[in-house]
Amino acid sequence: MASLRSSFRFGASLTAMGIAGLAQVAVAQEAPTSGSLNAAQAAEQGVDGDDIVVTGVRESLRTAQAIKRNSDQIVDSVSAQDIGKLPDVNTTEALQRITGVQIQRRYGEGATDFDHRTQPAITVRGLTQVQNFLDGRAVYSASGGRAFDLEGIPPELLSGIDVYKNAPANIIEGGVGGAVNLRTRRPFDSNKEVISVTARGNYYDRVDKPGYAFSGLYSNRYDTSIGEIGLLVNAVYSKSQYRQDGLLAGPFGEARPGSIANAPSNAQIPYGFEVYDDTGDRKRFGIAAAVQWQASDDLLLTAQYQGTKYWFNRTGAYYYDFNNLPGNQYDSQGRVTQYNTLPTPGAAFTFNDNGYATSGSLSPQTFETGRFDQELWSASQNLTFNAAWQATDRAKVSFDVQYLTSYYNADRNGHVLSLYSRTGQNATGQYGSTVAPHPSTVIFDLRGKYPRWDVTDPSVLNNPANYSLPFIADSLQRNDADTLALAYDLEYEVEGNFLKKLRGGARYADNSIELRGTWNGVCLYQGIAPGCRDVPQGTPLIPLTNFPQLAMKGPSKNWFDGNTVTGGILYPAFPTGDGVWEQTKALYALFGAQTKDAFTPGDLNTQTEKTYTAWGIADYAFDAGGVRFDGGLGVRIVKTKTTSIGTQFNNDGSVSPLSVGNDYTNVLPSVNIRARFTDQFQMRFAYSKGVARPNFDVLSTNVTLQNPNQVDPSNGLPFANSGNPYLRPIKSDNLDLTAEWYFAPTGSLTAGLFYKSVNGFLSSGRFIGTYGGRSYNVNSSVNSGDGTVKGLEAGYQQFFDFLPGLLSGLGVQANYTYVDSNVENPFSSSANNLPSSLPLEKLSKHSYNLIGLYEKGPITARVAWNWRSSYLEQTTGSGANGQGQFAKPYASLDASISYNLTDKIAVSADVVNLNNRMNVLYIGTPSAPLQYQLNDRRFGLSVRATY
Repeated sequence: MASLRSSFRFGASLTAMGIAGLAQVAVAQEAPTSGSLNAAQAAEQGVDGDDIVVTGVRESLRTAQAIKRNSDQIVDSVSAQDIGKLPDVNTTEALQRITGVQIQRRYGEGATDFDHRTQPAITVRGLTQVQNFLDGRAVYSASGGRAFDLEGIPPELLSGIDVYKNAPANIIEGGVGGAVNLRTRRPFDSNKEVISVTARGNYYDRVDKPGYAFSGLYSNRYDTSIGEIGLLVNAVYSKSQYRQDGLLAGPFGEARPGSIANAPSNAQIPYGFEVYDDTGDRKRFGIAAAVQWQASDDLLLTAQYQGTKYWFNRTGAYYYDFNNLPGNQYDSQGRVTQYNTLPTPGAAFTFNDNGYATSGSLSPQTFETGRFDQELWSASQNLTFNAAWQATDRAKVSFDVQYLTSYYNADRNGHVLSLYSRTGQNATGQYGSTVAPHPSTVIFDLRGKYPRWDVTDPSVLNNPANYSLPFIADSLQRNDADTLALAYDLEYEVEGNFLKKLRGGARYADNSIELRGTWNGVCLYQGIAPGCRDVPQGTPLIPLTNFPQLAMKGPSKNWFDGNTVTGGILYPAFPTGDGVWEQTKALYALFGAQTKDAFTPGDLNTQTEKTYTAWGIADYAFDAGGVRFDGGLGVRIVKTKTTSIGTQFNNDGSVSPLSVGNDYTNVLPSVNIRARFTDQFQMRFAYSKGVARPNFDVLSTNVTLQNPNQVDPSNGLPFANSGNPYLRPIKSDNLDLTAEWYFAPTGSLTAGLFYKSVNGFLSSGRFIGTYGGRSYNVNSSVNSGDGTVKGLEAGYQQFFDFLPGLLSGLGVQANYTYVDSNVENPFSSSANNLPSSLPLEKLSKHSYNLIGLYEKGPITARVAWNWRSSYLEQTTGSGANGQGQFAKPYASLDASISYNLTDKIAVSADVVNLNNRMNVLYIGTPSAPLQYQLNDRRFGLSVRATY
């Protein structure tokens, strides 16, 4: 059967040090130098104060280009076209427009999978270990991972997003792939009062439901007797719907020779088929507030608050083949000794050139159906304070305090209906079992635009009298995390012939996280009290007819465009209740069972992590051969001390508390150099070392000791299972070389080569641990994998102002990324034929964006085509067997148009997934499809007023 797997923050930010000295302290508003991300200042060079508020596509491109051009490091950006208007309606989706960034799509938009929340939705140059910043400060959610919940951030709160790919010493460590900085607005961004309100409506065609979003911003500056004071408040609330249709085939296995007429040798046919019917909704609330006080010409004080809350409700209904048979069995020579694929005798099949079935019939097939409802609510609060002091004409000082708190809560359940009636049954009666009572014959066809499968007798699947109730499950998750960070930074203008500036600082961060999670399953039998236990073969299951209210008709209307299970199926249903947990408790009560409402020691883990950092950079500049060179040499030294508190489960049934400490120091040098050959053309070289600490969930210390008399003969030690609090960070050496030609304020042609050598990737393995004075082989996660990532990036953008008349509004953005990666395959050995290395998960070797732009008079329009080649979805998973689950290439077409009714009011319309793309997963080869997936097209209409 299917398996079920409020506080504040202090701190603030000093902009990346004033570009022209004391006169610019009033507008210096980026991150503290401990994580100096000087995007805003780079964009402001040569810009009057009246131009700071970003409006229009041209201005957003000019801002992003200025950030890239003037930054002292390698960075790419996307900026808001106007207040409350990033170019995409999802923060994650906006990142896909940046070279080197690829995103995951789940539930109709850029997002991570609910059941793998610690895996980020984005990769930078193929690596998921990406540091997240909010206004230059490190942030993470309480999911158990290291990433911030980007999809939970309303994009209307942001003025822009910056991606740093080769971090210098002043950037807070934590990402071997790079760093993503989310920028919010501050009152001194504008020199006048600003009021902006946006209302937006959306329609999602597959789920056939509407959504909406409302946002508002108020900002003003006031001259007072104690100095100029600025106030800003920005808030947004949105709700969206989704439906995700998935059809699953396989995995494939060899068919018995002679069982299919005219079949090729080693013919491969699927074990069966599934329906994956996923619906739900999201809500986002965000608020950002800031107060700035120019207390004197030399002192700027900034206090900020950012709070976000995210709700995600999901109903995942599955209808799947469950023949209760093992896969094909093989001997030591790789020959099949037991065939468990089930072709219908005498049925006609078609095969592709590689011998995989593209149509045919399977029989007998027995089905089960599961439903897993999930309700997530998470939040973060971020309160910061920063003092930026121009101590002397040459010296600047910044003091920054940050407090971040977050929680991550989830309620989950599981409910299964089965076409089996007793234990000890399978589809064929093999292995001493009896035959399932309700078999089906499946006819499938994977050719054409949409794959499909159906059964010859629909009444088997849609008749409630055929079903039983074998299993229910529940799960709770309640995580909390908080961070206190203090930073003190100095900057001194040297103004020497070679040495120009000295920068340095210190940072202390205290992170803590509490992980709490349960999983509880209950088996149901006729006449036996609820519980999963050994029961005699033939024990009857509870008929669905005893509880007819626990079934609902499926699939969803026009599921997969009406091509599959046309006679209908049944899904499990839950009793009514206020939310997932109340419905789950009501379901359990029907069977005299109880949900697991309290956390036991094995469900708990508490971790603390303290970091002590010192960093320094020497900025230099000189002329040689008529070329102006500048850059920085730096080093970042970080000491990390961790404690993980859990429970030791002894083999005699007793438990004891467990606390494990670990500490390590990393020295991270960095080199940046820029050569300015002309005012328009420059090149950069960058080298740095980076680290990414393991996710908190794999650092758990709960240990289960096995029977001490059962030992590994290779070393004579018994076994244990645990997380691994001794894990070290993943490390990388990063090299970049770029060439950048800026031929117009919004015109550029750039290219870059990069290389990363990464070691310490995590994989399943063993370490030797000592518990109670005895050593054990501990099955856990270990630092074992090494790999390389190399590639190139290229980007081009331009408005064609030289064209006549209306054509002068045309523009284009284009970028291309090539990434080649090679990582050790943890499942490869001399005993199998699996590849010794695999590409990084989630990484396409080729990807590009092609965006057509138009802005002339009151009209602004955009058509965006995003494409990525095939990639490794995951090394393990359904049917992967070390070969890997891969995704086929896919593309998304998005479009938008906006019209300014007046200089204050604009209306816009947009559509996402205009091409109604299908996402396809396969195992090992595209000839062996695993999953086909369709998502909503999203249509939006909005009105925005800005004064």
